[in-house]
Amino acid sequence: MGNRVLLGDALRTAHFSIGSGTRLAMEDAIALAKALRERPDVKGALAAFEEARRPIVEKLVAAADASGAWYDRFAEHMNLSPRDFAWSYIQRSGRVDPERLAKISPRFAKT
Repeated sequence: MGNRVLLGDALRTAHFSIGSGTRLAMEDAIALAKALRERPDVKGALAAFEEARRPIVEKLVAAADASGAWYDRFAEHMNLSPRDFAWSYIQRSGRVDPERLAKISPRFAKT
């Protein structure tokens, strides 16, 4: 059958609501190719790949889990005012704080 490697969602899934499945797969492929190029043995390359990707993936999966939990409480969010709903949605993954939002969208942050 030959060797097989799982990448992206096939290796570790993140809730679809943050839209990072393709990104995760592509970055995994790049990191794996780099590890295989830099390490003479496959076992060492796979260990280096895992070591390099683990912190990034854990952060992404935590954000995806937080976003998924937000969707689990969607009905509650529907009771918010439009602006509060938008603010809640923007913050759902924990990746956008008020300072980052002010840089991304200063007009929204000021309202």
